[in-house]
Amino acid sequence: MTCIVIAITKVMLHTTQELIAPLPVDIRPAQMSDIYPMLSLHREAFADKFGAAFGVRGMARGIEAMAEAWRRQGSAALRGMLVAYADDQVVGTTTLRTWEMGGDTSGAAEMAFHQVLGTWGVLRSTFALSLVDHQVDRVEGFISDVAVLGPYRRRGVARALLARAEEEARIRRKRYLSLYVSGSNLAAQQLYLRAGFVNCRIRHSLWASLILHQRTWVFMRKDLA
Repeated sequence: MTCIVIAITKVMLHTTQELIAPLPVDIRPAQMSDIYPMLSLHREAFADKFGAAFGVRGMARGIEAMAEAWRRQGSAALRGMLVAYADDQVVGTTTLRTWEMGGDTSGAAEMAFHQVLGTWGVLRSTFALSLVDHQVDRVEGFISDVAVLGPYRRRGVARALLARAEEEARIRRKRYLSLYVSGSNLAAQQLYLRAGFVNCRIRHSLWASLILHQRTWVFMRKDLA
């Protein structure tokens, strides 16, 4: 098992109207103390993906499996993860993945999943999460897991996270940013277009349609030249 991430961006915006009011947030690298707030936010934003990976009744165990995997991997598991902090809580997350970060080669994540989920649970979750995985190029910064807590949406949190991810990618001398977004998530697509991304290609997956209930994914890219 390599990276335990859900390689998809899904900003839960209910409208494409202008922001209500910009929210001052502190964007910083994720810490081990952020594990459960981040996973709770991911569960809310990516409920369909968590349901497919762990079962509707098994999402709590899925969160515990991912938390245990991150704990066993230590700080390496949090590389590239960013959180937006406001009002004394995590209100948004995203992850910037680069080629140098690699994945978990120690087997710690797989052992954690076996411990919490059992053999069948490992097979189910690994297959479901692999449907939206992405092979990162050497010159690419791949953005995943963009999520904002419900009451803080449409207040510039996602834009701030994207800006920080872009800054980090430039520091690492990446040539472009990329991401996948659900073909039905038009609000998120508009957000990325406003941030300078362009549509590059459409990805169709029968398995993703059957398991994740979303067959079409849009690959978007932003050049950093």
